[in-house]
Amino acid sequence: MAATSLSVPTGAVETLDDGLGFVACVDRMQQDPALKVVNAARISYQKQKANFDDGDRKLASFLWQHGHTSPYRHSFYTFHWKAPLFVFRQAFKYQVGSGWREYEVNGESVSLEVFDVMFDTDKGCSWNEISGRYVQWAPEFYVPRVMRANPPHGNKQASVDLPADYDHDGERQRMLGECQKTFELYQERIQRGVAKEIARMLLPQNLYSQAYWTVSLQGVIHFLSQRMEPDAQYEIRRYAEAVFELVKDDLARVGVTRESLLA
Repeated sequence: MAATSLSVPTGAVETLDDGLGFVACVDRMQQDPALKVVNAARISYQKQKANFDDGDRKLASFLWQHGHTSPYRHSFYTFHWKAPLFVFRQAFKYQVGSGWREYEVNGESVSLEVFDVMFDTDKGCSWNEISGRYVQWAPEFYVPRVMRANPPHGNKQASVDLPADYDHDGERQRMLGECQKTFELYQERIQRGVAKEIARMLLPQNLYSQAYWTVSLQGVIHFLSQRMEPDAQYEIRRYAEAVFELVKDDLARVGVTRESLLA
């Protein structure tokens, strides 16, 4: 089975302008997520409503702005991503699970995230990705058309476009050639009988993979609030923009706008 056997879902939003990367919303809760937020909050008073109105929008917005996020954990989305491996390594930090537990180790409080990663690795897992152990990868690589550099001062994580007189296309072609050569070595190793799980070890981080991501409404907003920021890496910022495009109508109903996400 080849990785390219997965087709592009209907309604997918292209991400990196190369005809390869995309995000699509392939499943969602049947009930209106905005109505579900306010009804989850109202259960405290043994009340609920059948229809969502402007007052509910204000209530939902108030809940989010004041940190009352548990009502946002009851609605879920499943997104299909096709992205370079290095983008997934950033995106995989965003999980579906929410915790109600506190832990102590040797008498000291331990963060829930650390404890779960160490001792309960399946808890809250929301990502399922193509496995390079089972499939042979396709030679699909992301290389930017405009090269960037790290600024000499300030935020060491930031990057800025190199000037127009830099040989952007020449650098891009060199990178693509290196990727293709690496992929040929990968194929040759498999042909010599080496297992795919070993042969894949030399493949570069800009290789395209695909995955399903199931996440709560709260998780979506948290992801967008961090990865739409101007200082987020350009590539994952494009994926955040695509997710926003897919859910912006739902977000508007609970009073979450692009401006509020970037505030």
